Amino acid sequence: MSYYSEKEYRAKDKDDIWFETLYFNRWFSNIRGPILDIGCATGNFIAVRPDQIEGIDIDEDSLEIARRKGYKVEKMNAEGGLWKIASGCYQGVYAKHVIEHLNDPLLFIKEVKRILAPGGKAIISTPNCPYMLNRAFWDDYTHMRPFTKKSLAMLAYDAGFRNFKVYEDFRCLPGLGKLIRIFNLSPDKIGKFQRSLGIKGLSLILELNN
Repeated sequence: MSYYSEKEYRAKDKDDIWFETLYFNRWFSNIRGPILDIGCATGNFIAVRPDQIEGIDIDEDSLEIARRKGYKVEKMNAEGGLWKIASGCYQGVYAKHVIEHLNDPLLFIKEVKRILAPGGKAIISTPNCPYMLNRAFWDDYTHMRPFTKKSLAMLAYDAGFRNFKVYEDFRCLPGLGKLIRIFNLSPDKIGKFQRSLGIKGLSLILELNN
């Protein structure tokens, strides 16, 4: 087993994907067409809507776990492999902590734009740098480069996107998940409140609208 399949992205039970469900409802609840999860790992995000989400990854151990759960997944490298996908065939694209592993992030974002249908949406997340540079970014030996809000905005613009935004995600502190579920709290409002207190999120979100 690889480190990612066994420890980092272990497969979750159906009742344990509340966080993935929160993110799906946050960004993709109004999208009916197919959604591609790039770097799907064991398929935890796919589990939210396996009828609507399919995934690609390069980790065969993770993919085998996803296949055993009946998810539609394929072994494909996001670094230069997206050309195999037909243009405009996805209404949504989700790539959680993938872009920081790539040698050519501009080509990746250009390919994301190409495979998105008109009106489609892509969500790209990455560690919140420079904040995370002083903490855990380089603990992952497969990380190639950090991104900041400015560099993500430049990347989106150079890839041809004009309707996009970059923002810091909220930080899920101990006990916060339970409060979110009980009171149906908005992640965006939580993030705004945390930033007012100086609490830094661990991830940046690049939201791309085609």
